[in-house]
Amino acid sequence: MIVGMRTCGQAAKVAGLTGGVQLPGKPKPDGSQTLSRYVDVGADFESHRAVVESVSVLFKLYDGDAAGYAVNGSLGAEVASGWLVTAAKFEVEWPAEPERAALVRSHFGARRKAFNWGLGRVKADLDAKSADPEHESLGWDLGALRKAWNLAKHEVAPWWATNSKECYSAGLADLAQALSNWSASKNGRRQGRRVGFPRFATARRDPGRVRFTTGTMRVEDDRHSITVPVISALRSKENTRRVQRHLASGRARILNMTLSQRWGRLFVSVGYALRTPSAGRTPTQPTVRAGVDLGVRTLATVATIDPATGVETVVEYKNPAPLKATLAARRRAGRELSRRIPGSHGHRAAKAKLTRLDRRCVHLRREAAHQLTTQLAGTYGQVVIEDLDVAAMKRSMGRRAFRRSVSDAAMGLVAPMLAYKTTRHGSTLIVADRWFPSSQLHHRCTHPNGTPCRLVGKGRIDKHLICPQTGEMVDRDRNAALNLRDWPDYASCGPVGTTAPSVPGPTESVGTGHGADTGSTGAGGASVRPRPRGAGRGEAKTPTPQGDAA
Repeated sequence: MIVGMRTCGQAAKVAGLTGGVQLPGKPKPDGSQTLSRYVDVGADFESHRAVVESVSVLFKLYDGDAAGYAVNGSLGAEVASGWLVTAAKFEVEWPAEPERAALVRSHFGARRKAFNWGLGRVKADLDAKSADPEHESLGWDLGALRKAWNLAKHEVAPWWATNSKECYSAGLADLAQALSNWSASKNGRRQGRRVGFPRFATARRDPGRVRFTTGTMRVEDDRHSITVPVISALRSKENTRRVQRHLASGRARILNMTLSQRWGRLFVSVGYALRTPSAGRTPTQPTVRAGVDLGVRTLATVATIDPATGVETVVEYKNPAPLKATLAARRRAGRELSRRIPGSHGHRAAKAKLTRLDRRCVHLRREAAHQLTTQLAGTYGQVVIEDLDVAAMKRSMGRRAFRRSVSDAAMGLVAPMLAYKTTRHGSTLIVADRWFPSSQLHHRCTHPNGTPCRLVGKGRIDKHLICPQTGEMVDRDRNAALNLRDWPDYASCGPVGTTAPSVPGPTESVGTGHGADTGSTGAGGASVRPRPRGAGRGEAKTPTPQGDAA
């Protein structure tokens, strides 16, 4: 078995403790050999598990060996490591003591200070480079930024010791990521919308947050207190049992904590590694396959079929549409806010009222998505969804009310949630090709020549479509769910606007078992963005595809 650690130093430590073989890495330019972060610990990994976990629980496991790696360079197939990386978010109370409340705000400001200092340094370096081509550029990576900050912090921030060092590391890490995103977008290596050059952070525009990776981090035994470095214990407004019980039994280890502010409230996100059961979990109906069509009129339309019995069902889940439900109240609150004098007590009260409505919309939206995805992942063995480009859908919807309805539906929340929940429950997530016209092909209806029959309608958002072959009126959402359920057996007749038949794209499976790291693939492969309008050198510019309306 081969263990993949996060760093070469960790791999060397594991090799020394287990007597394993650290695999060779890429040779240096001068030809000298290096060592990789992979270690062959032998066939019996369980005898070395405790030693490996004492170094780090963030490792990957492969069924290969050093001999096979030397021959073909393959690590083997990845197997479950027994650990799942996840997180939980809790709302905490602001400290009652003014000094501690000021310390929390100081941490947020310290992160912005480090971010702005690093950005100013990078901009000055770019200006010097443009004025003098011979100027030696400075490093933009996190290591170079942290090294430069440690040399300059006594002058630019003589008060730096008041706060945790993690404040400055978090700000510089955010800057390094922002610069990397901008550079990749500019060179055409990053898909999606273009990313601009980072701007200086302000208290008004930049949300307060600090990420802690070292120091005293605890979820206390009273299940109502969370301890973060320097700031110490914060009282949680909700019970922390869902995390504390795993920590108390030794089944979980805290990796990091993020203290953030939103709507004037404090939140703590606890990132932790959770030991998964060796047997794994299975859904209640492992043989059933479900096709899920996300929409605006309904949150989701789910069509299922059991291959063993042939039983088919179609279920619609109501869309709460919280923004639409509170739109009138939001307008009244907005008018009330506009009549208040900024800075007055009435202005703060009116702003708080509008904020409560915003917060309620967010919570209702996420609650509906969580309930839907938990039921899908825990019930069905296979779940098929569409690879939706929600941004393109909003651009193509036309009227403002339609675009607002797409945003209110929050269809982008479902795919990432399903990606990690199917992993936990042992089910499989399948993402259908983006160009599969699920709502336009009449399910199990073909022309005499065998080509699929396309439905017709007056517009892109019609609830019912007409089959030109049979004259039947078909519900768009139910028809799309049936087509997704049978994907990819039901062949596509090509992208929207084309007539030549095409073979459906490759099916992507996410969450084929238990034990994978949550969030290791971003959205879990459930949302692959199109190429940006501005392609890189040597690449042809392609128009942004328009998503099919649900």
